Amino acid sequence: MNVAYFKPRIGKKFNSTKLLILGYSAYSWQDSHGKVHTPQPSHPEKSLFWSFQPGKKPRYFTQMNRALCGCEAPSIEEARKAWDECAYTIYIQRTVGLGTGGRPTSEQRKNTGPSFLALIEKIRPLKVIVTGKTMWNKMPPTSDYRGNLEAYRLADGTLVWCLAVPHPSNRTEGFKWEAVSKDIRHFRAVRLPRRVRTLPA
Repeated sequence: MNVAYFKPRIGKKFNSTKLLILGYSAYSWQDSHGKVHTPQPSHPEKSLFWSFQPGKKPRYFTQMNRALCGCEAPSIEEARKAWDECAYTIYIQRTVGLGTGGRPTSEQRKNTGPSFLALIEKIRPLKVIVTGKTMWNKMPPTSDYRGNLEAYRLADGTLVWCLAVPHPSNRTEGFKWEAVSKDIRHFRAVRLPRRVRTLPA
């Protein structure tokens, strides 16, 4: 399965930043009438839309808003502006089940790697923030390294650098928004090779 199910949400300024934020998974949910709803391909766009509405937000977006904006209580407008600088999508390409306790199956993890590689070939980010160490450990192997950063190599030699941070809604991974915010700022600012260097013949 090389075609992604989820359609990435492309922020207005993505073409200038080329930054992709990668969530791990999405789950089905029950409404107040007991009807089960399954995430649709537009889920990245819709979940961000709902995160910009007043009221309580999912822990994932509360923590990521803090990390991206660099403050504990960013306004809706500040959060919207931060996400408009990025693309956002989900790694596992279908629901992981009903409710927050669902986990990807081994088949889902196996099939989603090629979809991700095809996606970055298509939208061509230069940097990816991987939100989840568990996800990062199960993603396809990378080809280039610099310090604690790793990169995927696109077909034309362009490097797509990745920063893995703890999962924002997984309390056991130890997400601390202040530390993650600092790491993201450094990652966005650091100059990294954009292409594979080849030696002259």
